[in-house]
Amino acid sequence: EVIKDQVDRLEKKVHSLLYLNKLSYIKDTKQFKKDRVDISEVIRSSAEKFKLQRSDVQWKIIIADKKLNFCGTFDMWEAIIDNILSNFMRYAEKEIKITVKNNRITFYNDGPNIDDNILNDVFTPYKKGTKGQFGLGLSVVKKSLSLLGYEISVKNEKKGISFTIK
Repeated sequence: EVIKDQVDRLEKKVHSLLYLNKLSYIKDTKQFKKDRVDISEVIRSSAEKFKLQRSDVQWKIIIADKKLNFCGTFDMWEAIIDNILSNFMRYAEKEIKITVKNNRITFYNDGPNIDDNILNDVFTPYKKGTKGQFGLGLSVVKKSLSLLGYEISVKNEKKGISFTIK
């Protein structure tokens, strides 16, 4: 069982490294076609996968915009959202909220604040919090969003943290 768990962890790490390298290759060779994707579909699909992992977490998804077409592909946005939610699943206490409004996507969880010493480095490869796994997920998010022409920011809230994509 321990060996299987370690193999699973290693497989995830290798997959993240390969994905980061793929993003660098796409950016360097400019072999990328920007499609449009309905972000509400991706959000709902990703949330459904993660809801099963923690029944103790209350999910709120608020889609305020009617036109939800963002640049990119379903697969790229799924990787972005899955990486954010994967982190949220480790840190959330009781609530995860996703809001789409004014062409922004805000992810919130009520977990502990990010230590001020690493707050500005959370998107740097191999930087991770106390419950972090490899320190690659959020760097995949940042690099993917940059390739698509979006920005992401992180903020400690009074209780919890939020990530905003714009």
